[in-house]
Amino acid sequence: MARPLRIEYAGALYHVMSRGNEQRPIVRDDVDRRRRLDWLRRTVETYGWRLHAFVLMDNHEHLFVETPEPNLSAGMQYLNGSYTSYFNRRMGRVGHLFQGRFKAHLVDEQGYFQAVSRYIHLNPVRASLVRCPGEYPWSSYPGYVRAAQAVPWATYERVLQDFGPGDEAARRRRYGQYVEAVAEEPHVSPFATAVEGLIVGSEDFVRRIKDLLGNRTRDKGMPILERLRPRPSLEAVAAVAKRCFEAGAERWSVGRRSKSGGRAAAAYLCRCRYGYRCTEIAAALGFASVSSVSRSVRDVEAQKTRYRRALRELERQLDREEGNLTH
Repeated sequence: MARPLRIEYAGALYHVMSRGNEQRPIVRDDVDRRRRLDWLRRTVETYGWRLHAFVLMDNHEHLFVETPEPNLSAGMQYLNGSYTSYFNRRMGRVGHLFQGRFKAHLVDEQGYFQAVSRYIHLNPVRASLVRCPGEYPWSSYPGYVRAAQAVPWATYERVLQDFGPGDEAARRRRYGQYVEAVAEEPHVSPFATAVEGLIVGSEDFVRRIKDLLGNRTRDKGMPILERLRPRPSLEAVAAVAKRCFEAGAERWSVGRRSKSGGRAAAAYLCRCRYGYRCTEIAAALGFASVSSVSRSVRDVEAQKTRYRRALRELERQLDREEGNLTH
């Protein structure tokens, strides 16, 4: 099973969800709810998180958290592991409480505080547990609209600053209006367009994260990493491939076949590793048509032993030059 990709750096912002195993409850009553929130408080204080929003549902939990230090995984292991031990002792059970590893969206720090916090606070309304988010006590929303209900281990200021000018009371009032204005409208998730289901933000933010991933060691157990890494241009792949297979490279032109296997190997890498479209590959590598590219890719898939040496050499050369070839 593929492992989830964790992107951690100082100041990263996440939407994190922990779901009960087989969608079963993670809390049974208010005693559990208070204990879960107490462990959340301990985690925030121990790991120095800035918790911008949270909601605890019966079978899952949402957090909107900023990590001044790159410690999301360590903190979530502490939170979920500690709470699972408590829950299992109380219920006289053993085994997993949560469904695998937690899910985390990496969120752009520019422009998403309002939408993500609103999404989290409307969960109880969407689940028909309450008519108004202020009626649900197991979230950060009451502390947003009523200062007296704010908890000291949650951070309200960053979201509320987007609802100025005016004093704090005015910003709280505007935030409440912003959230409740869409409570009855169809559900719209700010994560629906997340890149690879992971990164939420502008094109510049996505590009910055991809550049950050460029230094990560390749990991076959984490295919999403390969899809997000910066990729060499088609021109660069073609240039490296032709250097590797000089004997047959002169035949890489439209309407001429290449028997060296180099062009087919290059097409396979461009399509299956770097995700280029067949039309782009055909133009860059001199294939006569899109169908010719598809046939070459299928041929490599079916005869990996025959193409192993060519693929290995291409990958080695591209890895060596990757720093200069990425765009």
